[in-house]
Amino acid sequence: MTTTARPSPEALKTVVSDKIVIVTGAARGIGFGTASLFAQHGARVILVDLQEDALKRACEAIGPQTRYKTCDVSDWEQQVSLFQWVVDNVGPIDFFVCNAGINPELSLLMTENAEQRADLNAQVRYNYLADEHKGSILQRPSTQVFDVNINSVLFGLKLAIHHMKQTGGRIIVTASAVSYVAVPSQPLYTASKHAVLGLVRSTALTEEVLQSNIAISWVAPWLTITSMVEGLPSATQPHTLKSSPTDVAWAIAAAAAAQKQDANGKGFWIQGTNISEVEGAYGELAGRLILPENRF
Repeated sequence: MTTTARPSPEALKTVVSDKIVIVTGAARGIGFGTASLFAQHGARVILVDLQEDALKRACEAIGPQTRYKTCDVSDWEQQVSLFQWVVDNVGPIDFFVCNAGINPELSLLMTENAEQRADLNAQVRYNYLADEHKGSILQRPSTQVFDVNINSVLFGLKLAIHHMKQTGGRIIVTASAVSYVAVPSQPLYTASKHAVLGLVRSTALTEEVLQSNIAISWVAPWLTITSMVEGLPSATQPHTLKSSPTDVAWAIAAAAAAQKQDANGKGFWIQGTNISEVEGAYGELAGRLILPENRF
């Protein structure tokens, strides 16, 4: 792994000032932190989320460099409309931060009441292995986490590349530490983030990207203190390594500010305030199988 420094404020401003940035899942957490950081350094940021009221509050908090657009990013037509709205009303897209995600399985970990925990554990929404029945029919597990965490990235990558082919741009996807490790308490979330890792790794090496002025990177935060993890015991334990949304936003900024050869196909772990690029070491470990000259 290679330690990566945060860009200086001056360097970040040089890269993003007056550039058009879309950030999904931007009403709170990592998305809000990223939108704030980029706007503070001169970018024109479009905040995207589901709830209009939350987006309005986020834009008011950040300031006049922002606009917002409601969008269910798991819906193809809505993402198509989002990208076209930005191009028509703001201008060509320079940066796309594909950040939105959900994790219903966390509800089980946050519930300390034994009766409530047992009730959640019996529902397939929170535990896909639960023997939940409707009448005599065993209930189908929910796939909403895949709809949001995988499909939204799939749609966003396709649309961002489509709109950036002529002018170039940067795409940064929020993956997770669980993109790389097994987490038995969160199998569906883990599967979704493993899929995101495979999708961005492979897409970064496609001809459409390699022959364009586009770079695709991803960040893999460890425990980040957002509303998603409120109530999680590890979030309050003093010995647990934790990051803030701003810490992750600076890793996204590092990917955005890096030279193309240092950004495309690169993944950045965030542990506390530390940023480490991991794909170089992974490529060596895997016998360089993920590099373009060895594509099948």
